[in-house]
Amino acid sequence: MRVGIIFHKNPLAPPTGIDLVRLRAIAGGLRSRGVDAEIIAPVEHDSELDGRIPVRTPEVLEKANSYDLVKTSYHPSIMLLGAYRGPVVARIVRVVDERLPERDEPFRDHLLACQSLMARRATVIALNNAENEVRWRHRYGPEPPIVLVPTGCPAELPKSRGNPYRKSENVVLFLGSLAAPRMVRMINEAALRLQGLATVHLVGRNKACMYGGDPECSLDRRVIDHGELCEQDVWDFIRHANIGLAFATGPLPFDNDVSKIFNYLRGGLPVLSEEPIVNNALIQETGFGQIFPHGDVDRLVQSAVDLLEHPPIEKREAVMQHMATEHSWDRRVGTYLELFKKVLSASPWRHERGVSK
Repeated sequence: MRVGIIFHKNPLAPPTGIDLVRLRAIAGGLRSRGVDAEIIAPVEHDSELDGRIPVRTPEVLEKANSYDLVKTSYHPSIMLLGAYRGPVVARIVRVVDERLPERDEPFRDHLLACQSLMARRATVIALNNAENEVRWRHRYGPEPPIVLVPTGCPAELPKSRGNPYRKSENVVLFLGSLAAPRMVRMINEAALRLQGLATVHLVGRNKACMYGGDPECSLDRRVIDHGELCEQDVWDFIRHANIGLAFATGPLPFDNDVSKIFNYLRGGLPVLSEEPIVNNALIQETGFGQIFPHGDVDRLVQSAVDLLEHPPIEKREAVMQHMATEHSWDRRVGTYLELFKKVLSASPWRHERGVSK
């Protein structure tokens, strides 16, 4: 089986965000199972990722029978499809409409155009959660079929290279992107209110000003900003923190599929998470953290103090093992592999609405 995974930007560019972590995990996992998986991305020349995953230019899709199946990664990936006419599994994180999410206003027309192409061209739509499945069905109807493939986490963690924090401090860690102005306001307020109790650290990127142009997008000086780091370094920041913090981008569940919760739990880090994040179900399932009401900084602080004073240490090993067993990237690769086999066994398969190939 030859599978092309379309990625919307250069996968060779450091550092490593969750989009590249997922790309490496899915592509590498497929190859480890004997699938001839390659990444297709807007690069100038063919190359390799991590010395083991071929990376091809989009021109490869112009060749007849270039792949048995193509999987896209995010909204913009579908626009690189070109002349390819085979089966397509199109994945997106959230379904956009003419009004929501409000933070997507600068990109709304492009995202809607991507979705429209997916609705016509995709063999299967892959979504992270049921909330977005409902939105897709409401907008585009019963076709194409939908499969739910949540995010994942590593089954094996890299060896620790040491504690990156001052040993005397309590640490509240925010991992990943600040993708809405309200998230910046929340992390600033948390750093202010927790001053003297714990230090708030950011490992990731403040992208809030890309979404809505809010002038109040600057981080408070109390937030220690480490920027984006490679994946191995990130795990040390998780291991040695006291609390993993998760903020909602807005008030609606469909726009709050927060992958960092998987990593916090996999690394044995209790989670302090805001409603209405979809993945809060994992915190409730494991009992490893607390959930505070949307926008309620008082409850955030109270819950943080409680977790600092009474950390659920006795659950740590069981939670880490549960995440490694039930939510590993290998489990997600297995879901995709079974889906690909099912798609390729269908004959004939509808690659375009109303057109059989």
